Amino acid sequence: MTSILTKKINGKEYLYLVDSLRKGEKVIQKTIKYIGPKRPIPKSEFECMLFSYRKDDWILIKHEDVLPYTHHKEMKKASEQYQQYISTLDAISKEKEQQRFLSIFIASSNAIEGSTMTAKDTFDFLFKDTVPRDHSKKELFMASNLLEAWKYVEKNHRRLPTNRDLQELHARVNRDIESEKTLGQFKKVQNYIGDRYTSSYLFIEERMKQLWKWIHHAFAEIDEYEVAFQSHAQFEIIHPFVDGNGRVGRLLLNWLLLYKKLMPLAIRSIKRNEYITALENTRRGKIEAICLFCYQEYMEQYTFV
Repeated sequence: MTSILTKKINGKEYLYLVDSLRKGEKVIQKTIKYIGPKRPIPKSEFECMLFSYRKDDWILIKHEDVLPYTHHKEMKKASEQYQQYISTLDAISKEKEQQRFLSIFIASSNAIEGSTMTAKDTFDFLFKDTVPRDHSKKELFMASNLLEAWKYVEKNHRRLPTNRDLQELHARVNRDIESEKTLGQFKKVQNYIGDRYTSSYLFIEERMKQLWKWIHHAFAEIDEYEVAFQSHAQFEIIHPFVDGNGRVGRLLLNWLLLYKKLMPLAIRSIKRNEYITALENTRRGKIEAICLFCYQEYMEQYTFV
């Protein structure tokens, strides 16, 4: 039985997550995690601790492709065709095409999280120094911050990311939006996705270590696209930051694609409901849901006529 135990040390009370095991007539208590000084623990927070302790927050049980080989082949072909197309452009046209992608990626990623800035608003603001009307300061920060975070990905994508890289991305994504106390730091309090549980803050370090280990092995065993898509879904279940997990998670997805010299993916905000549904189904063990969704978005973005 897993429970929270209070221990008194030097006159002060502290909380521990413990597991009680019966051996014969004896009950042996095994300390799982130190929680902190004694305080009220909401039921939902305790259930997140159980959620992580039982490893119900981990879906990447295997290194396994869930999409047909033909889907992988189609995405690779689309990526190569686009790269060939880019190679035919002059320097100014290449820059314009990059700005077009970034306007769509940034506007869409932020719109999934509630921003009302369109791709045109975002392009005008970021690349033409025109401040759009009727948008909050937060929305403007979201746009400029995500551009700065993307620049960090572009600069460093030739190697695999680390915890420190994700923390830097988070700091850039949420600068002037989130408290300086939590900026660039893994969560120390519990958060949720609506009424869905995320990994307990007590288990974040080990879950992220587990994710990096999975990614390293997966790149040697399964398709590169599936590594990016599946690990993105796992990251969103872990939800390691207080806020900004969606935007950081989509940056991570693209970091992994760029690392393998594949074209990046802008998940469109008009597909928000389908995207959320795919993540939810993946959370329930249907990993093919997020992979199929991302495949369809990728082909929509890069199919040539």
